[in-house]
Amino acid sequence: MSTLLWSLARENPWPGLALASLNLVVALTLVGLSLLLGVTISLLAWLHAFVDREAVPIKRQAPWWRATP
Repeated sequence: MSTLLWSLARENPWPGLALASLNLVVALTLVGLSLLLGVTISLLAWLHAFVDREAVPIKRQAPWWRATP
């Protein structure tokens, strides 16, 4: 079967080029979706941490001159 495909590819390379470009488009789409999902998850985690932090009364906060590094 592979010799048949190889002979067809030698005579007409366009289907192989179309398949390669389709693979490239699919790969780039998956990479883009992965990056978008990662950014979305990190933003949601940041927002969750921002909303869930405890409010500290001003009198209980450490003054800036006593803060230890």
